[in-house]
Amino acid sequence: MKNRTFISMVLFGFSLLFLAGCGKGKEEKQPEVGEILKAVQEAYGENYLPDMDLDEAALSQMLGMDLDSVESFAAQMPMIGAHPDRVIIAKAKEGRGDDLEAELTKMRTALVEDTMIYPMNMAKTQACQVVRHGDYAALFLVGALDERPDPTEEEALDFAKEETQKAVDAFEACF
Repeated sequence: MKNRTFISMVLFGFSLLFLAGCGKGKEEKQPEVGEILKAVQEAYGENYLPDMDLDEAALSQMLGMDLDSVESFAAQMPMIGAHPDRVIIAKAKEGRGDDLEAELTKMRTALVEDTMIYPMNMAKTQACQVVRHGDYAALFLVGALDERPDPTEEEALDFAKEETQKAVDAFEACF
């Protein structure tokens, strides 16, 4: 009887060690925001339109973003004003992920409600997404231009959503 108790305790101990080891193997990767940006750029290749890096002043003054919750970021938009594309990838300061996501969501809402959007950019702007993974959040208003002659509004929106999803997938693949 003592042997069974001893064997049971040994097996229980091994199972605890095994479970503890499994948890360690699942630690999340903490990529640099620049690495994530590069993955997004590669997902689009030649169809990636943003070509101008944005600094803190551009984010806060031009785009109205509050950077209090941001630890690091990578952001770009096109130099040509006719394109609405924006890519903002940020890592929040510890415990500020909700604030960062709210800030990017506020920016997305302002972009979607902007009455000065060129009609050709309406679908792309509507397809804009804010995504979050832990302390990281991103705003993606990006994708190839829909060069089909006269797509319906629904076709244009579907195309824009598919294009935006490429950025979302690249973002998620970094973790």
